[in-house]
Amino acid sequence: MRTPRIFQDMPLIEGNTIAMNDSGSHHLSKVLRKSAGDPVILFNGTGGEYHGLIEAITPKSVQVSLDFFVEPDRAAPLHLHLGQVMGKGDHMDYALQKSVELGVSEITPLLSHHCEVRLKGARLTKKMEQWRHLLISACEQSGLNIVPTLNPPLPLLQWAEQVEADRKWILHTEDLPSNPFAQDAPESVCFAVGPEGGFSDEEVEQAKDFGFDCITLGPRVWRTETAPVVLLSLLQLTWGDFR
Repeated sequence: MRTPRIFQDMPLIEGNTIAMNDSGSHHLSKVLRKSAGDPVILFNGTGGEYHGLIEAITPKSVQVSLDFFVEPDRAAPLHLHLGQVMGKGDHMDYALQKSVELGVSEITPLLSHHCEVRLKGARLTKKMEQWRHLLISACEQSGLNIVPTLNPPLPLLQWAEQVEADRKWILHTEDLPSNPFAQDAPESVCFAVGPEGGFSDEEVEQAKDFGFDCITLGPRVWRTETAPVVLLSLLQLTWGDFR
């Protein structure tokens, strides 16, 4: 059986015994029904992971001894920054979860002309916290030890003006597909994925003024939650994990 991997937002030191937080303790003891002596892997997002054993389970917490440290982070060699226009329902959650599994480094939720999701105040704070937990859960599942950066939402053009990367792309349907991979390998790529209605022509032209290339891959139009999965897979195949 696979050893469970649990994120703990606290200092972790090889050789120490720690008391896990409430959510981690509950997951191990109540959900997975683990017992004293069972192995567990902990990480705190700063790099690497700690292999240990459950020392004791009490009504308040789970005690874990951190036996040894393993350094690999399993991060992609390419820095990948996704600008994802916020979608309705579960579309955004799916896009973020799969992007983490595919090795995204940084995510910025975006607002655009056709974006129908408008979050402010307490609703935005709650949603950002939900997305943060979703990213952590995807790291636990996929083996990543560094949680991708989740930036506050920004309007598309504000993000396009300030973001930095070797390649800057905006996905938009044009007459002919283009192959953006017919170039030398970069160290970083950022790309913007639009909402259900796509980006407006004006948004695309303004993004081009900020150094973005408009790309169209294939003859079909992708759903907003499908686009980052396909593009990240191609990036990893061409310049990343599978190069």
